[in-house]
Amino acid sequence: MSMMGGAGIGMTGGSLTPAATRGRVQGGGQGIAYPSPFFDVAHTYLPATVKAMFRWCRYYFLTNPLVNATVFKLSEYPITDIIVDDASTGAREQWTNFLQIQLRYRSFQVEVGLDYHTYGNALIGIAYPFKKYLSCASCDFSEAADRCRPNWVYTNNAFRLTCPKCSCVGEARAQDIYFRNASGIRLIRWNPEDVDITYNDITGDYTYYYTVPATIRNDITVGKKDVVDRIPQLFLQAVREQKGVIFSPDNLFHLKRPTLAHQDRGWGIPLLLPILKDAFHLQIMKKAQEAILLEHIVPLRIVFPQAGSGTADPYTSVNLVEWREQVAREIARWRYDNNYIPILPLPIGNQTIGGDGKALLLTGEIQTWSEQMMSGMGVPREFLQGGLSYAGTNVSLRMLENTFIGYLGRQRDLLNFVIERVSSFMQWPVVKGRFKPFKMADDLQKKAYDLQLNQAQKLSDTTLLAGSDYDQETENQLMLKETSSRLEAIKAQQIGMATVQGEASLVTAKYQVKAQQMQMVAQQAPVAPGEPGGPEDGAGGVAGGQEGGVPLPPELQVAAPGGGTVEGAPTPPPGPPEGGPSPEEFLANMGSALTGRSRISPGQGDIRVVAQQQAQQIAQMPPKEQQQAIANLAAQSPELAQMVEQLVKQMSGGKPSGGPSAPMVDARPLPEQRAPRRDNPSV
Repeated sequence: MSMMGGAGIGMTGGSLTPAATRGRVQGGGQGIAYPSPFFDVAHTYLPATVKAMFRWCRYYFLTNPLVNATVFKLSEYPITDIIVDDASTGAREQWTNFLQIQLRYRSFQVEVGLDYHTYGNALIGIAYPFKKYLSCASCDFSEAADRCRPNWVYTNNAFRLTCPKCSCVGEARAQDIYFRNASGIRLIRWNPEDVDITYNDITGDYTYYYTVPATIRNDITVGKKDVVDRIPQLFLQAVREQKGVIFSPDNLFHLKRPTLAHQDRGWGIPLLLPILKDAFHLQIMKKAQEAILLEHIVPLRIVFPQAGSGTADPYTSVNLVEWREQVAREIARWRYDNNYIPILPLPIGNQTIGGDGKALLLTGEIQTWSEQMMSGMGVPREFLQGGLSYAGTNVSLRMLENTFIGYLGRQRDLLNFVIERVSSFMQWPVVKGRFKPFKMADDLQKKAYDLQLNQAQKLSDTTLLAGSDYDQETENQLMLKETSSRLEAIKAQQIGMATVQGEASLVTAKYQVKAQQMQMVAQQAPVAPGEPGGPEDGAGGVAGGQEGGVPLPPELQVAAPGGGTVEGAPTPPPGPPEGGPSPEEFLANMGSALTGRSRISPGQGDIRVVAQQQAQQIAQMPPKEQQQAIANLAAQSPELAQMVEQLVKQMSGGKPSGGPSAPMVDARPLPEQRAPRRDNPSV
């Protein structure tokens, strides 16, 4: 980009003359020479080439808060995570760890974006690890330069070695030996201000020349060992011969913004180029704002003696020196104590000069010019100041999103360039790298539509999850882990509930047995004469039972004095025999016999009493449960089960327990003698 000189345009025949195009001076005289009447003062300072503009772009990036914030947001916001595509899991993990941990590629992307949006160009290269070896010219001695630093110096752009083997002092041969080590690979951002580009308009070829910066060139000239030891020989040779270094196209990636077809076609147009003149105008307003703040914000207050009346003149009747000293003392006292009230013989007048800075401030103009600069950089105001809401019809948002998508496409090319070069050097498998899809905001309508397509089996789960930045394989692994842990939790919960129910059933059975024992004791207690069921009860309650009664089982019959048995005799409640288990254990065995959870050992208590109690409980159950309970008893004690089954049949009228229940029938013989009557005992 070229610029016309400042001599103006000379024309004749009544047209514009150089004097007519000069500056802002009215009525003749010399002013500022404009190249054209359509230009302004700022245009006279624009550089003639794109490369000469880089220093101004760097200056505004470092000093202008608006430019700095815009460039940083444009560089950081569109960066997304790296995804390595390859069929081999080992290759994916190897490249992912190398890019994220070793190269720290995400932060490197942000730095590349700063160069790209500030200069309009980003030059990236790859530095491979190497060792510089020095060889003696007189013998076969060769050693790494960092291992024999005391034996060599770099002077006059050459290595001079004192050979440890032959003690010969002379110029050494230097050679760079590269070796494969992934931890030594570095990504380099070359400064565009140190690079020159030659573009061939006919063939479209680019040639890049690098000039060693002055600071590094001085360090090499003075022979700093920590600098000379780590710089490749090619750059040392360029300094020695005072030439530039031509970059190899295989080891340089040029990321540049779109440009016009002009003489500087090799360079990309900086983002800040359209706003340089606006930045100049904004700087003028800031300077004016500074002057206003310095001169007009704090007012100047003047205190003077004032006449009390038209005839009293304080300037002729008062010593003004003493008056000034007294007023100064009163003001000092008032500042020390704000509640102090001074008393003066004359009124005091005051006058304020300045203090009108608020009305002179250029806040509105500065804000308008700042918004114009943001528009010149292609970003909406809300992108920097917040408040930008998502809408499918938001044109500015869509345009900014497209800009970011194009920028990420160039970043993807850079990523694949790095992967190809490193894989060739390290002999690693070549993979393809990409970034997660970039989105300005979450489009809820589109996500709902994708979900409908997935439910209609028109969209895969992988694509659906990728739209929300989720990985299908990772989610599958997480769901498998969650399913296993969930099943373990359900299993533990069910086992715990079963344990609680089992313990509750044991406690219930224990107290049922205890209640039955108390009921049997109450039934077997002796009945007094005259009470219901007693010997003299009119209802027929006599010893030996009456008609309609039920005979007691054999285990509840006791021996009579003359031999045989007597029914209805009171018997003590069943209990464990001497030397047997405790009452609690005895009751637990009796209650658990129904559930099959405990085994009844022979000899624990009278088996007939236990059989009678079990038979009474089982007789109250439905037929199917009776069979199950008897089967459980048979698994523990066949003898007890057989006795219980016989008792249950007797209680059910001799019918098997598996059939329907029948009314109980009294099998005792009819009485041979009538019972005595209460009104006529002789009958």
